[in-house]
Amino acid sequence: MFNRIRRMALALGVVCASMTATGLAPSAAVAQPSASAAAHNCIHDEDPGAPYWYCENIAGAPVYWAGYTVGYLYSRYGNWFLCRYEGDPTGGGGPHPNRWIYTQADSPALDHDGWGFVKDSDIYWETNVLPSC
Repeated sequence: MFNRIRRMALALGVVCASMTATGLAPSAAVAQPSASAAAHNCIHDEDPGAPYWYCENIAGAPVYWAGYTVGYLYSRYGNWFLCRYEGDPTGGGGPHPNRWIYTQADSPALDHDGWGFVKDSDIYWETNVLPSC
């Protein structure tokens, strides 16, 4: 639990610092960006040996495996991802319409422990930096 909170704080701190420095701090009157409007690259874990990348994503993004929804990513911040896969069209459009990002769902459903792929279009940040699966 502590690691997940630390990851969330790291990602949130980067977003807030970036937005404050550029004068783009959100307000109630400012619309949220679309997932296809990537703000910056996903962030690699601070541990050099860790395979995790942290990206901001759409809250409630479904995680798929073999055509089934195997869970959801409930938070927008602090979710970690392992790699990217160029495959079948996601149906989500965006800059990478055939890209899927491998992760584990916050709330696993069915079996497979929630491991699966989210659509690249459900990720706000650029995913080119993730390694190929």
